[in-house]
Amino acid sequence: MLQKYSRYRVMQEFFDFPRKGFQIREISRRINLAQVSVINHLKALQKEGLVVKEKKGIYPTFHANTNNENYKTLKKQNLVQRIHESELISFIDRNLKPNCIVLFGSGARGEDTETSDIDLFVQAKEVQMDLGKYENLLKRKINLLFEPETKGLSKELLNNIINGQVIYGYLKVL
Repeated sequence: MLQKYSRYRVMQEFFDFPRKGFQIREISRRINLAQVSVINHLKALQKEGLVVKEKKGIYPTFHANTNNENYKTLKKQNLVQRIHESELISFIDRNLKPNCIVLFGSGARGEDTETSDIDLFVQAKEVQMDLGKYENLLKRKINLLFEPETKGLSKELLNNIINGQVIYGYLKVL
């Protein structure tokens, strides 16, 4: 539904490549949208503080404003949505029946980059799973951390998981 919305498609480029600078023509070509529309969307995104314009050379370059809290929130929500749409959660649920699945690490903070992996805590017994299909769909490596009981986790790791985002089930700590 949201993917058909052209401003979302422009923003998706900045979510996928937060460290990259884009020129208008490049975005237009990558998402198959007229340059005039891209310009209008970039102006609106600049106004919201999500994108920063850098005037270097003949053509301006646009970068994700990774310091903006709203950008981080939207990036995190975008990642959770894409994880669900890829059906990764359904795949894990069908095969493991976990108590919960938690997105943690840089992805849960909205600070992940194009080279970051997706860290998921799965509260279940460890099982080898082929995630290649989902890694291709999400364009990221997926790192699953299995533990049936939270008691077996170090305090630092448990704290990181608790500060993550539960995307399936209920995290029972005590």
